Amino acid sequence: MPWETRHEMLFALLLYLACLLPEVMMDQKTKEDYCRFNTTVLLMGTNLNASSIFNVEWHAQLNGREKVSILTYSPGSNNIYINESYRKRVVFSHLNFSLTIHYVTFSDEGVYTLTIQLLNSQQQIGRTKVTVIIPVSNVHITSETSVPHQGKNITLNCLGMAGNAMSYSWQKCNQPLPIGNRTILSKDNASLTFINIQQSDIGNYRCVAQNALSSGHKDFILQLCAETGVSPCWSYGIYGYPGYLGYAIVLFYIFSWVKRTRKSSSKGQSDAIYENTAFENTPTNNGKRVPPVYIRHIKK
Repeated sequence: MPWETRHEMLFALLLYLACLLPEVMMDQKTKEDYCRFNTTVLLMGTNLNASSIFNVEWHAQLNGREKVSILTYSPGSNNIYINESYRKRVVFSHLNFSLTIHYVTFSDEGVYTLTIQLLNSQQQIGRTKVTVIIPVSNVHITSETSVPHQGKNITLNCLGMAGNAMSYSWQKCNQPLPIGNRTILSKDNASLTFINIQQSDIGNYRCVAQNALSSGHKDFILQLCAETGVSPCWSYGIYGYPGYLGYAIVLFYIFSWVKRTRKSSSKGQSDAIYENTAFENTPTNNGKRVPPVYIRHIKK
């Protein structure tokens, strides 16, 4: 192949790479910004001198929507155009061309692009990916039973009742959970399954749910209900200490004690000595009457 032809091909290749290079740099400059739901997010601008700028534009590629133009600004004429849907929610800085958006919601998630057209026809582009976050709260762990039988399987499901963009992790006794043949995590780590559970699996397990702004956790105490001997199911009675059976026994003894007390009291009263006074007229042989005699009756 002649040298001139190879030189032209190399030059064309370099020219093609030069056209792609700005796009690569733009991807490298993409920032990520996390903000709380219904708060304010600040999209950074640049420190370029306004005298060297021809035009400034902010637009967004929102998730699941078409590209939206937010505003355009010309420093030379000091003219600014703001999209009507953003007019009451955005604040634009004429000094560094930053953009502040108030009351952000999930519909504001996406990639925001700042395009600056210079007077020498060059461009500077900056991108910021905005993710709206709800803090994590009310983490729960659910399972079919909290006291499984030895040798059975059990699955713990972790869920944050509030929050988004969460990731899950598990700990045992405040240490990272060792994963083995009998412990299986789901794809998103939200579920932990024990296969053929053994005594060595007993302990305190913690699920940690977190996102870019906050984190929360919930503990779960895993015990075993053994087939023989005294198990956690019965060590404290039925359905909690002392349990229905325990309460029934206590009430029985109280009733028996009251009954014995009342019986003793009645017996004491029946043995008491009381007097019954009566008048008897005893006739004599000579027909004369004698004075009445007091007769004392004693009942035992």
